[in-house]
This record gives sequence, structure tokens and C-alpha cells, in this order.
Amino acid sequence: MSQKSMISNSKRPRSGSFLESHSPLKRSCADLNEDDTGEIDFEVPNDTQAAILFLKSIVPLNKFQGKIPAIILKHQIYCVMKDKTLVDRQLNNLWEENKIRLFKLTSGSDEFAVVLTDDYVNHMKGRTSDAKVLLTIEKFINNVLPSHTDVSISKKDALVKFKLSEEEITHLVNTGVLTARDVGSWWLSIPGAGVFMKNFSNGRKALVQMIRKRKYREILERDLLSRNFDSHSKLGIAYHTYDIIGAEIVKSVETTSGRLLRLDIQSDSKARSNR
Repeated sequence: MSQKSMISNSKRPRSGSFLESHSPLKRSCADLNEDDTGEIDFEVPNDTQAAILFLKSIVPLNKFQGKIPAIILKHQIYCVMKDKTLVDRQLNNLWEENKIRLFKLTSGSDEFAVVLTDDYVNHMKGRTSDAKVLLTIEKFINNVLPSHTDVSISKKDALVKFKLSEEEITHLVNTGVLTARDVGSWWLSIPGAGVFMKNFSNGRKALVQMIRKRKYREILERDLLSRNFDSHSKLGIAYHTYDIIGAEIVKSVETTSGRLLRLDIQSDSKARSNR
């Protein structure tokens, strides 16, 4: 699959930005400025890289003790940026420049994760103290990452193009840098991704279930954000709120009482039928 087809998403989120208006989530997770009237205001990041850095700031990495880097969902960026075409184009540019890495999530959907390359490199290096394995990881960082802008790699490319030995490939598989895709190819992966996926999956399900149980299957954003969510996911309720809006699982509606999140009946029915 080409880079363009990986980045582009035929199903676009709605044009309204999740951060366009003042909200409890926005004020709790972003840099705040005070205007002449003394009211709090927020500057929406003006490009995709800034949006990624903003979303990175809401990932509670201290709760994971180095087991994962800051992992951002591609569709979460659409909650911050208005121009979806611009997001796709700038993501492609960042990917080609090796400033970010994209990873296919193992959730059985077309969801992709975004990790800053520097964060990914530092995370890989911290996963082992074995000198031989570290040399393999350094080789992967220096030889593969700069020129291989894809979410998977074939055995032929690994052996011939990047001169990785069978032993080195085994090191990369054992440390979680590569995971099996099919015969003769691997997904590029994030070591410790299983920890993220467990929290991501459990958190999304719990949040959707929480809204589903509400009258009319809707909840005010401020009420949602006041909930204690640690028992469901270490990623936090703010992270998952960006997820369900960006994935169009809920619709956000402005009301006189604040932003209302309403479960999308069609998306919910489809999700339940795919279980």
C-alpha cells in the first residue's frame, strides 16, 4: 500500500474542531492564555506537528514507567486540526522526513498510531541492556528508519536491502521492533505495544459503555471528564475522549449547558456487531 493511501482517510471526521470553543477538556490539557478581560483562551496548534506535540502532552507517561512512548492516534489529530487535507499532507511530509513513524494498530481496523521518531528511537534503546541486541537496534535505527517509510518490511528488503542477518531479525522480533504480518514480512512495531493496546481497548470500551448507559446515550463533556477512569485505562479519560470523537464514535453538540457528547447509533451498532 502506498504512503498516500496509508495517510489518506476516505472517512473524514466532521469539519468542526473539537477544540474550537472553550471546554473543560481543552482548558485542562492545553497551554492557556489570559486575554484583557481576564478570560482564559486557548491557541489551537496551527500545524500538524504542533498538534502532535499537544496530544503528546496529554499522554500520562508517568503511569507506564517507560513501557511505552507517547502514542497518538492518527484520528485524534483531526480533533485538533480543522483542515483534514492539510493534516494528511503534513503527516506525509513528516513521515517522509523521518520525523514521525506510523504504525498499524492490531485492533482489526484501519487505525494508525503516530510516534515522534526521536521518542521511538529512545524507547527502543531503553528496552534492552544486551550489548549485541543494542548493536542490532542501532543498525535498524541508522539503516532502516531513515529510508524505509512504510509500516511493514519484507524479508527480502530486510536481508538484501538493509543487510540484516537472520540473527539480527530475531533480535528485532524478540524486542518487539518487528511483529509478524504474514509469511515473509513483518509490521514495524512499538516495543511494549501490547500494554498500550490493552489500555486503549479497555478504555474505549469502558467509555462507550459509560455513555451507552446514560439516558438518550449522551453525556455532557464536563460530567464525563469529572469521572475517575484509572480503573479502566491508564491513558486517562481526556485521551479516550479525543479518541471517540476523532473516530466518530460520538458526535459533539454545542448546548447551553456546554458540549454534549452523543453516541452515534450507526457507529455503535457497527462496533457491537464486529465483536
